[in-house]
Amino acid sequence: MPDIEMLKDRSAVGSMSTQRLPIVDISPYLDPSSTDEARKEASQTLDKACREFGFFYVTGHGLDPEYMKDLLKLGHKFFELPQEKKDAIHIFKSMDRVRGYQKLGENVTYAKRDQQEALDIYPEPVNPSTAQLEGSQLWPAEEDLPGYKATLLDYAEKMKKIGHAFMKAMSDVLGHEELFEQLQDDNYWVLRVIGYPPLSDSHDLESGISCGAHTDYGCLTFLLADDTPGALQVESKDGSWIPADPIPGAYVVNIGDIIDTLTGHQYKSTYHRVIHRGSRYRVSMPFFFEPKRDQVIQNLPGMLPEGEKPVEPFTYFDHLKRMIYAHFVANDEALPEKPNANALTQRG
Repeated sequence: MPDIEMLKDRSAVGSMSTQRLPIVDISPYLDPSSTDEARKEASQTLDKACREFGFFYVTGHGLDPEYMKDLLKLGHKFFELPQEKKDAIHIFKSMDRVRGYQKLGENVTYAKRDQQEALDIYPEPVNPSTAQLEGSQLWPAEEDLPGYKATLLDYAEKMKKIGHAFMKAMSDVLGHEELFEQLQDDNYWVLRVIGYPPLSDSHDLESGISCGAHTDYGCLTFLLADDTPGALQVESKDGSWIPADPIPGAYVVNIGDIIDTLTGHQYKSTYHRVIHRGSRYRVSMPFFFEPKRDQVIQNLPGMLPEGEKPVEPFTYFDHLKRMIYAHFVANDEALPEKPNANALTQRG
């Protein structure tokens, strides 16, 4: 595992790459009338993108571009609420201290405060409690944002169907059909609505950027972002940073730690960061497509590189809880001495 100081530093340094992320058309896996040949072409394109980048644009997902724009407008409306309205649903007021609103600087990556604010949304359990990730969800008041809750919950259901299409495509190219069918059953998910004020010219990047370099914890991340350019950056194999500017009507999608682990790191869970130097407030809405809570995760047979020690089997939900609670630190609290490193992929 690399030195933690190197992991912290990579958030603010590195040259920009001239590479561009590939594009995957997933429509053959959402159209029942598509041909075997079309599916084969789509799955092979996906396979290449997962192996070479771990990040790619996705078209053919079936969602109307105007619907996507309306979702982002809702995101902007939340952050335009008076501060006291947002503070009323602060994460530390939630039952499990993880759902709801977090202020600017309270999301921490590798012991540095991210310059973002956010609304974090998780599925509600049948019987909410104060146990980790078992609380009830905090939502903006209906009179402040009519239909907000219903719209975002409906969006989550739409995104799960798109996630299923990717699991089918991966199964077609990798095999292990039984496992990828399990990854379409009773899916957990996480939805974040994130707001990024522009970093000033005088902002010290060493103190923290818009979002520090990190990998994601689950299966797939589907990023819906407004048209602000020059913010999201993806680490390439040579250590330079590939710009991932929005393409109208497309998602930016990336592999998470769960798929990385299952495939023995053949499908890459890639470091990415946000440095928003633009002139206007940026909103993004990442949807995290996840396995069912008790899904056992282990390296798939035949996929781990020769000589590498297999991971000890673990459940997805245990992994999520280990990682997510290390990210939230109130602005009036000291940062932890031990950074929230992710040992799962053995890359910090």
